[in-house]
Amino acid sequence: LTEGESQDHERAVVVSATDVNALVDQWQKAWMRPPTEEEFTRMINAYVREKVLYKEAVAMGLDTGDVAIEQRLAQKVELMARGLNTPSEPGDEELREWFARNTERFKQPDLYSVVQVFFDPEKREEAVLDDARVALGQLNDLEQVPEDFATYGDRAMQQSYLPQYSELELRRVFGAQLVDEIVKLEPGAWHGPLMSGYGAHVVRVVDILRTPTPAFEEVRGQVAEQWMVERINVMSERYIDELVSRYDVVIEEAQSRVPGSGATP
Repeated sequence: LTEGESQDHERAVVVSATDVNALVDQWQKAWMRPPTEEEFTRMINAYVREKVLYKEAVAMGLDTGDVAIEQRLAQKVELMARGLNTPSEPGDEELREWFARNTERFKQPDLYSVVQVFFDPEKREEAVLDDARVALGQLNDLEQVPEDFATYGDRAMQQSYLPQYSELELRRVFGAQLVDEIVKLEPGAWHGPLMSGYGAHVVRVVDILRTPTPAFEEVRGQVAEQWMVERINVMSERYIDELVSRYDVVIEEAQSRVPGSGATP
């Protein structure tokens, strides 16, 4: 292209048939009907207007230094890299070896049946832990869980009996602090006081349902999907690392330092 032809090309806005079809499809999905002739004209004019404004913004250098635009374009290149780096389908032997190294990904979570007695620090203040210890002793003296076990403590926001909850579900109820302790407990005895963000708890794990590891044949489809995702991630990272290696990266000296780096300002 000559300089004049290049300038004409840069100032051209082409609305392709693919663009038109996509715009009409979007309209139909939004309004559940095709656009009228007037609506179609407005839609095309709006599309052209947006393209012209984009070209003018780039010509004026308005895209330079805009973090949001830079991030968006970087994301588009990253998505493109994922599309360019699709591995071929693996064989059963390769999938079996990968499954053996990643079996835990496909195992269903263990299920805990838990009962808990809550002690409210706002009601009991400094006595909350002592009261919980007294109740712990009383409950452990009983041969089985009484029907009224919740009355040994205070009214709780959480359920008193949680049957067959996964660790993740328990965390949503009690928070991480308490559940980190619950999953270590042996079933069949009361334990405590255990603390959460709500207060003190006396807890009994009634039962733990340990889920078996699935056989490869049962989850082969999932294994193939996750293998593919992992391989695409690895190949895309290599592609992007190779792109980065083509550039001379200069990091200028700055007055502010990263905290903990040991450098002085």
